[in-house]
Amino acid sequence: MLGRGLVATLAGMAAVAALTSCTVAPDPPDFGYRMEGGVLVVVFPRCPSESVTGAAVLVSRSGQGNFEYLWRAKEPARRDVEEGRFSVGDSTSFGEVGQPLREALPEEFDVKVTYVDAGGREKERDGVVRQGALKGVRLRGGEYMTWPGKVMTRQQIDAQRK
Repeated sequence: MLGRGLVATLAGMAAVAALTSCTVAPDPPDFGYRMEGGVLVVVFPRCPSESVTGAAVLVSRSGQGNFEYLWRAKEPARRDVEEGRFSVGDSTSFGEVGQPLREALPEEFDVKVTYVDAGGREKERDGVVRQGALKGVRLRGGEYMTWPGKVMTRQQIDAQRK
């Protein structure tokens, strides 16, 4: 039989875990993206307790699951970048660019985001960008395209993770 103190401690730990954990639906959640002034802007779906630390663009050159980095950056330069909204290949989003973007982005590619969760653990999540999905679409301010071709707001993108 558990003592009252241990039961209270376990209940408190469960409450803290519930407040700091983040569910995912769908899994994986859809990243958002849009063009702004000729630059691709990506929105990473995150919980308020998470903080983005880096991002990268990867492409499959061989079609066999071997990926090559086109761009890598870390150390967010602004609060909105920590909150998951950043420009790909633009030097204003991150303080350190490990690999500059040296070629045009292809029609389809993966974006890998590195982030720290509520428990302080560093994690990664990938999302797909299909630039062709943006052609002919008029996004209003605050709207983003997602991989399945659905238009969502930033709030809807983040709401995929609760």
